[in-house]
Amino acid sequence: MMKTLSQTRIILLDMLAQLKCLEGPGTITQAMHTVKEREVGKLCYQAEEDLLLPELSLLKDMLAVKSSTWDAYKQACLEGFSL
Repeated sequence: MMKTLSQTRIILLDMLAQLKCLEGPGTITQAMHTVKEREVGKLCYQAEEDLLLPELSLLKDMLAVKSSTWDAYKQACLEGFSL
């Protein structure tokens, strides 16, 4: 199902907030953080499919996510598939 810029922004904002809450030294916390990063990466891939390039750029700006961070989330997603 194709999502709009607004829908994608809301979902990613929520996921990024959850990810931030999972920062810490505990083993369980780190494991949950890794899972959440992979989920964010999946959403990044989905956003790239659903949105036009200008919308995608705007989304990254609105979320204050650098391209390198965006790519790191996507890489985490790929690593989850290779396990």
